[in-house]
Amino acid sequence: MCKIGIIKEIDKLGRIVIPKEIRDRYGIHATVEIVTTKDGILIRNPEYKLTKVKRLPHGSRFLLFYFIRTGR
Repeated sequence: MCKIGIIKEIDKLGRIVIPKEIRDRYGIHATVEIVTTKDGILIRNPEYKLTKVKRLPHGSRFLLFYFIRTGR
């Protein structure tokens, strides 16, 4: 694997921009999974997709979600 090193600033809202070339190379699209490891932070395509199923009984603030395996 070819290592690519880029230094990016974090904006006031805590965001960083992943350059298009890197997103294209690794197939990163609208959703990413952020994992902490002993060596740092890993950003990857999610292993599961979170899907909203339904709102629970009337007046409830809770939503029901489930995970779908993405086939990674």
